[in-house]
Amino acid sequence: MIIKNWLLDKIAEESGLEKDTINCDEPIENFELDSLSSISIAFDIEKEFNLDEINPTVFQEFNTINKLAQWIQNQI
Repeated sequence: MIIKNWLLDKIAEESGLEKDTINCDEPIENFELDSLSSISIAFDIEKEFNLDEINPTVFQEFNTINKLAQWIQNQI
């Protein structure tokens, strides 16, 4: 899934974790992203997938990479 891989890259970049160590079913909060990182990723999601402004709380509602990827897929 292209969206999932894109999210993996972004979360790895923002968290400093290696992409292959990130479990897509693990809660995103476990990756210790600060609020600025969450806002940055939310902004990048908007740009990359041509979405209207999204609230960074989307990371709490769709709290894994797999859930977030599915939500993004449903928005586009």
